[in-house]
Amino acid sequence: MTHIIDHPPARVTDRRRRWARIMSGSTVAGMVFTVAAMIWIWVDKSTVQTMLAPYLGIAGSPVTVTLATQLMGLALSAPPAALLVYLLLQARVVFTGFIAGHAITDIAAARVWRIGMILIAKGLLLPFWRMAASVLITLGNPPGQRLAALTVSLDDILWAIVGGLLVAIGWTLREAARIADENANFV
Repeated sequence: MTHIIDHPPARVTDRRRRWARIMSGSTVAGMVFTVAAMIWIWVDKSTVQTMLAPYLGIAGSPVTVTLATQLMGLALSAPPAALLVYLLLQARVVFTGFIAGHAITDIAAARVWRIGMILIAKGLLLPFWRMAASVLITLGNPPGQRLAALTVSLDDILWAIVGGLLVAIGWTLREAARIADENANFV
């Protein structure tokens, strides 16, 4: 495993470490918020109507929220939420590496690559998750009022593009760590 510990001026190092500490803490807050929001959205029936339905592209359409709908909604939301928590865990490892002074490492490269792959998956799969959720919350409606709304937003496309960028950065970071390791062996 390659670790390059750079020695920039103290003020740069302090600023980078402070920022990494803030971001590391933010990842923990993001994980807690992700789980809490997923539970809240499905437990509160009015939230399904007022927040989730418009997000799914079916604002104004009748929705039926039963206990079974809520339980299936939690089950449907668990994989995307788990993926987001995993992404935040990967980011936390990168930030804790920055705090320790490890900027160009195989570990950071692998984690950045994983974050990119998760964002690509999010961009490609989220429209289908929204469609499944729209079917779920209209399943209890009478025939003719059930919906399957497949919507693709600019956000979905941007998530995939940013994910692709992070995959490329992860590959580049891995190559930089390899080159640094080779250079260290010459000394």
